[in-house]
Amino acid sequence: MLKTFVLMACLVFSAAALAQAAPAAGNEDGLQMIVKQQKALKADLDDGGIEGLTPRQNTIVRKAQAEVFAVVEGNNVMDDLSMEEKIRLENALERINAEIVNTRAASNNQNVCWRERVSGTTMKKTRCGTQAEMREAREGARDFLEKGRVCVPPGCGGG
Repeated sequence: MLKTFVLMACLVFSAAALAQAAPAAGNEDGLQMIVKQQKALKADLDDGGIEGLTPRQNTIVRKAQAEVFAVVEGNNVMDDLSMEEKIRLENALERINAEIVNTRAASNNQNVCWRERVSGTTMKKTRCGTQAEMREAREGARDFLEKGRVCVPPGCGGG
């Protein structure tokens, strides 16, 4: 149980380090801290897993860690990452945190970022919010597209 608490604290600290994207104490960058913490978590998973984690959750954490290691490979500091890589890293860390915390509320409150095209342009905009907010935005857009467009007087423009 203590091991799980320590890992949760490490993950929360990782997300905070990523959000600030500033060098930590000494010469260690937030990216290096994230890698160090994820390696420690990976070692714990390799040594028999974390108490309370199901095999499915274990697999999800390992896949998210693979994403983390793929993003940070060849980069030494947070500033070396592109915006897309920072988004991928943040989302992977949030997936890991949601599985470690293991609640539906944690999943809904999981912070995610996504890129969406601005209507009428080729520009993309980065939006961040909770998993629930992203789901609501997608459902709202889908509902708008599926809603019938029938013109009913007097709002039809005709006189």
